[in-house]
Amino acid sequence: MATIIFKEIQKDVSLSDYTLDSLLLLKELREQHFQTKTEICIERAKYVTEYMKESEDKHEPMELRRAKAIQHYLANRNILFHDNNLIAASTTSKLIGAPLYPETIGLTIWPELYTISTRKAKPQILTREEADELNFNIFPYWLDRTILEVTRKEQNPSSLNLMEKIAFFLAGKSTVISHTTPYFEPVLNQGLNTLINKAKEHEEALKKQDIDRETEGKIIFYQAMQIAMQGILEYSRRLSEKLAELAKNESSPEKKQNFQIMSEICARVPANPATTYREAINSLWTCEVAILAENVNMAMNPGRLDQVLYPFFKHDVENKMLTLEEALTLTGCLWFKVADNTNPVPETSEKLFGGAGSVPAVTLGGVDKAGKDAVNDLTYIMLKITELLSIKDPNVNARYHYKVNDKKYRDRVCEVIINTRAIPALYNDVSNIATLENQGVATEHARDYAVIGCVELGSAGREFSSSSSILFNLSAVMDLTLFNGKRPFITGDQQIGPETGNPEDFQSFNEFWEAFKTQLRWLAQQAIDLNEAFAITHQKLYPTPLLSCFFDGPMEKGKDLIFGGARYNSSGATHLAFSDVCDSLNAIEYAVFKEKKLTMKEMIEAVRTDFAEHNGELLSYLKNTVPKFGTEDPIAVRNSKNLVKLLYDFYQEHTNYRGGKYRPAFWSMTNHAGIGKISGALPSGRRAYEVFSSGITPASQRTPELTPAFIAVAELDSKYIPGGVALNMKYTPEAGSEERKTYLKKFGDMIEGYFKHGGMQVQFNIQTYETLIDARNHPDNYPELIVRVSGYSAYFKDLSDAMQDELIRRTQYNLLTGKAVRLPESYNGGE
Repeated sequence: MATIIFKEIQKDVSLSDYTLDSLLLLKELREQHFQTKTEICIERAKYVTEYMKESEDKHEPMELRRAKAIQHYLANRNILFHDNNLIAASTTSKLIGAPLYPETIGLTIWPELYTISTRKAKPQILTREEADELNFNIFPYWLDRTILEVTRKEQNPSSLNLMEKIAFFLAGKSTVISHTTPYFEPVLNQGLNTLINKAKEHEEALKKQDIDRETEGKIIFYQAMQIAMQGILEYSRRLSEKLAELAKNESSPEKKQNFQIMSEICARVPANPATTYREAINSLWTCEVAILAENVNMAMNPGRLDQVLYPFFKHDVENKMLTLEEALTLTGCLWFKVADNTNPVPETSEKLFGGAGSVPAVTLGGVDKAGKDAVNDLTYIMLKITELLSIKDPNVNARYHYKVNDKKYRDRVCEVIINTRAIPALYNDVSNIATLENQGVATEHARDYAVIGCVELGSAGREFSSSSSILFNLSAVMDLTLFNGKRPFITGDQQIGPETGNPEDFQSFNEFWEAFKTQLRWLAQQAIDLNEAFAITHQKLYPTPLLSCFFDGPMEKGKDLIFGGARYNSSGATHLAFSDVCDSLNAIEYAVFKEKKLTMKEMIEAVRTDFAEHNGELLSYLKNTVPKFGTEDPIAVRNSKNLVKLLYDFYQEHTNYRGGKYRPAFWSMTNHAGIGKISGALPSGRRAYEVFSSGITPASQRTPELTPAFIAVAELDSKYIPGGVALNMKYTPEAGSEERKTYLKKFGDMIEGYFKHGGMQVQFNIQTYETLIDARNHPDNYPELIVRVSGYSAYFKDLSDAMQDELIRRTQYNLLTGKAVRLPESYNGGE
C-alpha cells in the first residue's frame, strides 16, 4: 500500500482544497511564466569559448580542458535572481533562456542571428550586442570544431551524406550527448565534498602504482572529476554570497528572510549532505544546472523525484518542520525552475522540432527496487502541482503497476490527465520492467527505471542510454524497396540503396518483404555507422567528467561515461512513420497479391505520381478497405509484428562503442510532421506531403474502434521495443459533471486493460476537433492550451502548421462508446 503521512492526503488524494488562489507564490510565478518571452543566453558559450581559446596551446588532456572550461563558466556566471522563487540556481542568465552549445547544435542559428528576434515563427530574443559577440568572437572559433565538422574532416563517412538529406535518418549525437537520467542520491546523502574526496583518494592510490597508459588515463579522469565538481561548489558559494548581499539591502521582511534562508542553504549544499526537503531540492537543482553547463539541455532528466526527495520530505513532516502548503509551494518552485530553459531553434528546424522544450522528464509512482508500492505523499503532491500549473516542462510521467499500486492512485493520475487535458503520460511497470530485464538489467535496477526525455526507459543513474542516437525514417525503406534502391521523390534517379530487384517482377508478397528487409538492414546500418563515427569524435574532443560524477560506475571504474563508465550502456534508435509503413505493407499484400485490385506496376506508378492518374476510387479503397494497423485484421497484425521483430533483431545484433546494445523505439517528437511534409506518397494511400502518423499510433482517421486500436499496439510484445513507445490517443472531453464519474472509471479501466494486454505507454489529448481548429484559427484565445505531441508536451500556439494539423487530424474517440468521431468535413487543414 502507498505510504501516506499527511492526513489531508489520506482524506483526499486530489487535495481539492488547494488552488492557485491559495498558493499565491505559485500563482505569481505561473503568470510570469506565460508572460515571459524566450531569450537566447550566450553566457555559457562565451565563457566556455574563452577558456578553450586560452588553453589551446597548453597541450593538456581534453578531459582536463573540458573540466576547467566548465569550472570557468560556473565560477564566473552572472548571479541573477529573476523572480521570487524559493530555489536559488538557474539554468541561464535569462528568466526563460535558451543556452547555446556552439560545439554541437549552437551554430545552426548563425545565419539568422540578426533576425531570430523578429521572425514570425516562435521568435527568440537576442540583442544586437549579443549577436555581434556570437558572430565575431564565439562562432568563428567553433566553425571547424563542432561534432559534425570534426567528424566530416577526420572520418568523412559516406553515411553523413544521407543524414544531411534529412529524409533518411538523423543522428542525435551530432547535436546532443544527453537523453539520460543522472543519479543524485549520493550528492544528497553525502555531499560533493565527500565525492571530491573519493575521487582524490582514487587518484592518489593510482599514483602509487606503476603508471601505464591506462592508469594515467584514470588519474586524469579523477582529476577532471574533482575540477568539475569544484566548479559547482564555486557557483554555489557565489550564489550564497549574492543572496546574503541582497538580504542585507532588502527592505521587505518577507523577501529578506527568503534571501537569508537561501543564502544559508547555498552555503551548506550541495557541498554537504542535505538535511531538509528544501535543502535537498536546492542541492539537486544546483547539480542539475551544473550538468547542463557541460551537456546540452535536452532530456537531461531529474528522474524519480518522488523517490529521490522523499526521505528528506518524510524527515521534515515527521519532525513538524514542513506543512503541506509549504511542500506544495517548494515543489511548484522546482517545477518552474525545471521549466526555466528551452532550446535555440533555427527557423528551418521549426518544422522538425517546433514547440519542444528541453523535455526534462520527471517520473512518479510505480514500484520501488524491492517491487513494493512506491507511491507516497510526494507522488500526490507532485501530481497536484502538475495539475495546478499545467506547464509543458517538466515532462511528467506516471508509472503504474496494476498488480501492486492502488487503483486510487491510478484514478488520481487519470483525473489529472482529464483536468489538464494532456499530462501526465502513463507507463506500465509490468511490461517495462520485464522489457529492461530482457536487456540484461538486474531486476532491482529495472524496477528503478525512469523515463528519459520523451518516452525512453533507463535505470536511473546506472544506465547511460544516449536514447536519441538515431531518428530513422521507415518510409525511406519503403521507397527504396518500391524503386529498387532509389527515392525518386527525394533524390531523383540516384542509386541510394542496394538493388533488390524490380518489384514489378515480384510474384509474391514474400519477395517484396525480403527486398524490404534488405533495404532496411542496409539503411539502418548506415545510421549505426554514423553514430559510431560521431562517438569517436565525442571520445576525442568532448568527454563528460561532470556528468560522470552523477552515475553509478565511473567513480569505481575510473572511466568517463562516453568510454563505457556506466553500469549499463545502450544506444537508442527511434522510428518515424511506423503505422504508415505497416499500412503500406498491408496494401501491397492485400490489394496487389491477395485481392489483385491492381498490379505492382500500377501501385508503383500510383505512388510515383501521387495518385494523380486516379479518380479517387483507388485512394478510397486503399484508405478504407485495405487492412489497417490498429484493427484486428490478421494481415495488419502479422505485418506490424514482423516489422517490430525485424527491427529488434537487427539492432540487437549490434554493440555500440560503449559496449551496450542498440535499442529500437517508436516515438517521434514533431519529426513525423516535418519529415512527412517533405516526403512522397505511400501505398497506404497517404498522399505526398501529408504528415506521418505519430510514434506508434495507428494512422489518423483509419481505426474506427478504440479497443482494437489499443490491443493492436499492446500485443506487439514489449520485449521487442526496449527503447519505449509513444502511443497518442485523443478523447472527447466528458460532457459535464454528471458524466464525470462514469468517464473517469472508463478512462482508468481502458488503461488497465491496455496494460494487461502488454501495452508499455499511453498519453492523451482530451480535446475535440473543433477546439483545436478554433485554437489554430484564433491562437490568441488559447495562450495556455497544452497538448501532448509525441512524447512531450507543448503549447499548441508554438507548434508548426504541420504539427497543428496532425494534432487536429488525430482520431478522436468517444470514450464511453468506444467509437471514432468523424473529422468535420469542412476542415481542410487550413489550406
